[in-house]
Amino acid sequence: MVRCSVCESDLDPEKTVILEEKEQRTTAHITCPKCNSATMVFLSNNQAGILSIGVATDLDSSEAKRAFGRQPISADEIIDLHSMISEKRNELFKLIEG
Repeated sequence: MVRCSVCESDLDPEKTVILEEKEQRTTAHITCPKCNSATMVFLSNNQAGILSIGVATDLDSSEAKRAFGRQPISADEIIDLHSMISEKRNELFKLIEG
């Protein structure tokens, strides 16, 4: 039985959403039925046995599904964003103050 890391309640397998299954690993999103906290769980099966890592998340299962399959942000995209923010800095400050 697996327990919630926040409230120690038993987790309901029906609240588990499989995000990805590959040969030796599975990624899932689990929501606690009692406190509604969410965890991304990464399971890996190798020669040493099964390894699991859980990471708290603020994503609900539908958001996790949408975000999980996306490509990572590239270095070029970060540079482009930085350049845009630098160019529009005064406009952004006015918008924030406004």
